[in-house]
Amino acid sequence: MRLVALWSPKIRRALKGRTDWRGPVSRIPAMPQHIFRIHFHVSSVGEFEQAIPLIELLRNEPISYRITVSFFSSSGYDHRKGFPLVDGVCYLPHDRQSDMNEFMNRLSPDLVIIIRYDLWPEFVRQTEIRKIPTLLLNGVLRKNSIRFFPLVRAFFSALYGRLTFISAVEEEDVESFRKLAPDVPAYKMGDTRYDRVWQRLQRRDFADEVAFAQSLAGERLIVVAGSTWPEDERLLESVANDKRLFILIVPHEPTHDHVSALCDRMPNARTLSDLFSAKNGIPDSPVQTLIIDRLGLLAELYRIGDIAWVGGGFGAGVHSLLEPAACGLPLMSGPKIDRSRDAAALREEGLLKTVVEETELKAYLNNLIEDEEYRKKQKKLIASFVQERVGATEEIVLVLRERGWLPNHEMVKEQQNELPSVM
Repeated sequence: MRLVALWSPKIRRALKGRTDWRGPVSRIPAMPQHIFRIHFHVSSVGEFEQAIPLIELLRNEPISYRITVSFFSSSGYDHRKGFPLVDGVCYLPHDRQSDMNEFMNRLSPDLVIIIRYDLWPEFVRQTEIRKIPTLLLNGVLRKNSIRFFPLVRAFFSALYGRLTFISAVEEEDVESFRKLAPDVPAYKMGDTRYDRVWQRLQRRDFADEVAFAQSLAGERLIVVAGSTWPEDERLLESVANDKRLFILIVPHEPTHDHVSALCDRMPNARTLSDLFSAKNGIPDSPVQTLIIDRLGLLAELYRIGDIAWVGGGFGAGVHSLLEPAACGLPLMSGPKIDRSRDAAALREEGLLKTVVEETELKAYLNNLIEDEEYRKKQKKLIASFVQERVGATEEIVLVLRERGWLPNHEMVKEQQNELPSVM
């Protein structure tokens, strides 16, 4: 990894952060001994988003917690190091005995929660030595996972075997975890990703840029093309002049060079930053395609959309469909969806249209435009797909409390009657 870091600024930052972990940890406030300490470990931003519903629910309880979070990736740490609902954010140290021993001594957690997958051998060994309950939440494990390969199965079996409990997303995950680590209790408890997406959907306010983009659409149907790559964009060019549509393209990598090249290929396209500036304002003629050259707006843009195209389906695999699905948008993508369980389930239920050719795209869009009843039916069915999967957060917290891994109200009263001591 150190050799790769010579060419990757992101990996260099992560290595430096994992080496210099003591600085952020030293800034975590000391608290009275009776305060229950929970430590979350996540790989990056996506996994942290899955932890947020749990953190918010715990913060709304009449119980005091000290909540800390460690990241593996530099992007995750940089993006969320100032998150207001936690008491401290840090990197996970290098996975060696001396660092992990010191790390655990400094944090001294009462409970460790790992989101999704990012297990490290020395990290979980140190929690086992200290008899700290260590839980894997939102766990996924495919039956054909590399973890079952003969040369590595014993390693992963021992690694997962150090856990206290596994909350899995689906029954097939439960079966896989029980085969890999038969002594660790594993149960299907759903996925807090759905809760997080649903929470964000309840917001009623929009960023000024999003409200501005909506004002440009007029009576046209808004197609939000999210996390697009060049292959997606080339296909979308074929419908960019349809006067019934207003297309918002949100590139996965909105670099200056990529956005400029996209504008050159689509003469009727304009960028959000150009139009939103006070100098330009509302254009004189209708804009057919608006390229979003700013990060952080995609979730809100789905909320103003009528139809969604989700990028990545011509490359390594389609990006997440949960946010447009929660908004009830009829869904389209390229054909490579096998790595996404959500995408496979949506297509199986007829709620995702995978497209390869321009003629397919034009035909399906025309159907959505002309048949309003069909569009409304799809919207209702797709939103229900997400609603039916909401609720994992409450179930997980209930089970953790029933098993004694989270304090109940009686325990808190007893603790608060004790003389506090400082960590």
